[in-house]
Amino acid sequence: LGSSSSVPFTSIFSQLFMTVVVPLIIGQIVRRYIKDWLERKKPPFGAISSCVLLMIIYTTFCDTFANPNIDLDKFSLIIIVFIIFSVQMSFMFLTFLFSTRNQSTFTPADTVAIVFCSTHKSLTLGIPMLKIVFAGYEHLSLISVPLLIYHPAQILLGSLLVPTIKSWMVSRQK
Repeated sequence: LGSSSSVPFTSIFSQLFMTVVVPLIIGQIVRRYIKDWLERKKPPFGAISSCVLLMIIYTTFCDTFANPNIDLDKFSLIIIVFIIFSVQMSFMFLTFLFSTRNQSTFTPADTVAIVFCSTHKSLTLGIPMLKIVFAGYEHLSLISVPLLIYHPAQILLGSLLVPTIKSWMVSRQK
């Protein structure tokens, strides 16, 4: 096409490493030394992680829709929501089919874990990656819209499918 661009791979990978990998490594090292104390005190990590996730989702929604450069009409948003729900359901259906085929050695409990875990994508990793890879890009808000929809969609679809998948799993285990 006669045009070229350069991508700062070293900068992107070093930022991703510092943002994602280093905190995980530090957490694993620290956990080893304070495991007994944590088991005695039992801090409310579930509530803390839910609050942090909610804060990340809230600030990302605010950043996205407060941006005056976002040019997203209602029809386009509805189409995006439809596409994302369709993709999410397709992924869940395909993982269910692959994990329940005749040659599969997965138990029903394994299948449930595969269906939910393999299709799970989180804002807590996706948004920092987008901000690092697309730093300075004026349409970053527009790029983050599908991820902002995908995360709540997987929670909603998962909660709607729990009774059906639970009854399937119970019937297979008998």
